[in-house]
Amino acid sequence: MVDLNKIYEEVDNLDRERIMDLMRSLISIDTSVPPGNSYRKYIDTISPYFKELKYDLEEVIVPEELINQILLPLEGPRINLVATKEFGIKKNITFCGHMDVVPATNEGSQKWKFPPFEATMIKSGKIYGRGVGDNKGPMVCLIIALQIIDKLNLRPKYNIRVLNCTDEEIGVYPGIRYLAEHGYVQGTVFSIDYSIEPIILMGTAGDLEIEVETIGRSSHSGLSLLGVNALEEMVTILVELMKLKKNVESRQSIDIPGFPDPKTKEKRNLSPLFNLDIIKSGEKANIIPDICKLTINRRIIPDETIEEVTKEIIDAIELGKTKSNALDVKISFKYSYPPLKVDINSPEIKRISKVIQLVHKIPEEKIRKTGMTLTFDVGFVAQILKTQEIILRGVATAGSNTHGVNETIRLKNIKKFIKEIIIFLCADL
Repeated sequence: MVDLNKIYEEVDNLDRERIMDLMRSLISIDTSVPPGNSYRKYIDTISPYFKELKYDLEEVIVPEELINQILLPLEGPRINLVATKEFGIKKNITFCGHMDVVPATNEGSQKWKFPPFEATMIKSGKIYGRGVGDNKGPMVCLIIALQIIDKLNLRPKYNIRVLNCTDEEIGVYPGIRYLAEHGYVQGTVFSIDYSIEPIILMGTAGDLEIEVETIGRSSHSGLSLLGVNALEEMVTILVELMKLKKNVESRQSIDIPGFPDPKTKEKRNLSPLFNLDIIKSGEKANIIPDICKLTINRRIIPDETIEEVTKEIIDAIELGKTKSNALDVKISFKYSYPPLKVDINSPEIKRISKVIQLVHKIPEEKIRKTGMTLTFDVGFVAQILKTQEIILRGVATAGSNTHGVNETIRLKNIKKFIKEIIIFLCADL
């Protein structure tokens, strides 16, 4: 029988500097994508921790011809690290985390309080740095959890596999997709890329980016009748797309709860989103623009198929095109992530629910079961392995500002997540 109090005591007494030494070593490596050219350095830094715990290591490189599908300025090989340790157990578990982070840019008047690639803890226990929440901080938690399991001679109930993966932040062909296609993801899937809050995700969105381009003919603005204004000829297409947006966002999932309507506070199930995000046209006021480009972001819920979504977008654009004088209309699609649906009644989801109750000291009814229109690379795992048993946990909170300036997590939540991992792996529940 595992002594939970002994685990709690060991984690609660963790030295801050032990945590921060590992945190600083990972945060200091700028793995921003694009270009994502520091994966080699990151793997060289993190590998010794697994070697010390006697994990077998394998490096898996995503082939260049697959990476070329991403269509972004990437640099360097896309190296993924697979760390495996057998405990002679029938059950397997695969922890998935990603090495890449979004760029640490300043946002207008907002500035980083501390250098973003130097993890910094203040007296209150808040830790700042790019990737502390998404997704290097959770890997710090996992490594320390495995070290404690080893120190306390605990016997996991799973053979353990840990994946450090590439390019989650840009999708299309992230490392986890390639690893899932080639058999590296086995057993229970535990993504460490979410929140420490008492939430169990029932579903997440897929992500489709659409670019629409109207082609016109440039001319002097004083002789505009000689040209074809690509911006103006986009308008009829915009009208049809806005009609489609209203239709799309009125839909709801059959069985996945979502957030209440922010205006009416009415409870709603998870809804798809349709956003007209970027429009670019023209160079100078006295030139009729000959090109207009529109970028749309479509969040796809698990109830929808990519084929249905793509077709209705094309149909709307084609209808708008019939009312436009554009010389040509071009459409391109980039499918970055598939949606994900989780079976909350599966054994491993019930197990993590019990773990959350223990660590957070709350009854089951206090755990929120919901869907979100965020996207995750484990959507590929669900699609490839045809599984709905995927756990999503992590160390961030709603106030962590992941992807934003001053990304932050709290020391107390690091310790909570370490406890969750150890108890999930080893306790009799």
